[in-house]
Formats: sequence, structure tokens, C-alpha cells
Amino acid sequence: MRRWREAARWAEQMRALAPTSLVAKIQNGYINFQWKGDTRLLKSILDEIRAGFDPDGSVTAARWDVAMLQRDYSSAKRILETSSANEISYSIAGLTPKIFLEGCTCIAQGDNASAQKAFEQARPAFEAAVKEAPESAERHASLGWLYALMGRKNDAIAEGQRAVELKPESKDAIDGSLMNGYLALIYARAGENDLAIPLIERLLKTAGPIDSANYSITVSDLKYRWEWDPIRDDPRFKQLIAETSP
Repeated sequence: MRRWREAARWAEQMRALAPTSLVAKIQNGYINFQWKGDTRLLKSILDEIRAGFDPDGSVTAARWDVAMLQRDYSSAKRILETSSANEISYSIAGLTPKIFLEGCTCIAQGDNASAQKAFEQARPAFEAAVKEAPESAERHASLGWLYALMGRKNDAIAEGQRAVELKPESKDAIDGSLMNGYLALIYARAGENDLAIPLIERLLKTAGPIDSANYSITVSDLKYRWEWDPIRDDPRFKQLIAETSP
């Protein structure tokens, strides 16, 4: 519901009740980022986690994400290089091949050639995941995002729309809005601003989940994530952020 002050208070209580929980710690930091656009609390929490403690790669994912939010691409690369995990717990679609995150780092830097090599290496795993569970909206959405980053516009949009069809908000008010968040990302990357911006505008006003990943639609995510750079200069996007800032 974007009642950030209350959310932060309850996140602090969750952390106090479960002081050893990685989820409680990391989510507490993300609430602060989504509320204030500030990654310092999240980074300080991650810095407290001992080196080498990284179940399912979730700590690596959060550290990489913070570096990307700060546009510190050299640190983002180093975090991935030093991680022993080949698969990272980043999205709701399941474990993500680390090579995909390496590709994201490259494309955010403007190194498209290296990014495409990485995405091509990741592609079989994404496609196999959909083949394994063709009714999984999350896997279609994730594949669509990969295709969008690869420049496969029509395939990307088809997969994103399929995800929304499989899990519409009318049937799943929680994950359904996340599927639309993926679709908005895909539209933005594919140059379909006229489709992306109205969808973003609606999602900003729709009560629903937020997540520690790029398909989460909050003002802070829109402001700071590299994924939205393709539409960042669109006057409508700028106005949308300005009008809905907390």
C-alpha cells in the first residue's frame, strides 16, 4: 500500500524478532531504499554479513543489486567474480544463472557486445525453465526480459504478455502485479514507451507487492535502476516520477 513509514517500522520489528534471518535483514534495507531512495542502510546491513555466508546466492544478489543501484559497475562485476555460486537467488522465477547478471552489468555500462555474449550463454537455461513448466507465468516473464535485453522485441513482448495472461491481477492480486511489472520493463526496453508509461502509472497506484528486484514498481526503483534508462528522457516518465514522489 506504499505506507512506507509503517512498513519500515514493522520491518524493524521483524528484524528484532529474527536477528539471524537474512530475509529480515535484507528486506529491512530494501524497504528503506524504496521509501527514501537511499541504499546506505541496505549496504551497511550487507557489510555486517560475514564473507562466504551466502545461501542460494541471495547475499551476492543483494550486494550486486546495491552496486548496480549506485551505478558502481566495477564493484558489481567484482561481486559476481568473487562469488562461488553459479546460480543466484534474485527473482521470483527461481535461481538465475550468474552469467545473466554479468550480462546485465555489461549492458548497463554500454558494453553491448559483451552483454550479448553473456545473454546467449544464459538463454538455454531460461528457455529450458519455460519448457519444463510452460504454465509458469514467472518463467515466461523472466524469459521475456532476457529476450528484451537481447533485442528480440517481438519474442520479448509475446513472453511478457503470456505471463500476464497466465497470472492476471484479477486472479492473483499479489504476483499478478509483478507480472505486469515485468511487462512494463519489457515494453520500456523494447522502445514501446506508449505502452510502458501508462502501465507504470497504473502500477504506481495499485496496491500490491514490492520485491528486491527490478520488476518492483516504486518511485525509487524507477528513479535509480539502470533498467529504466531507455525511457528516462521521456517527458512523460519524468513527470510521472515527479508527480508520484513521496
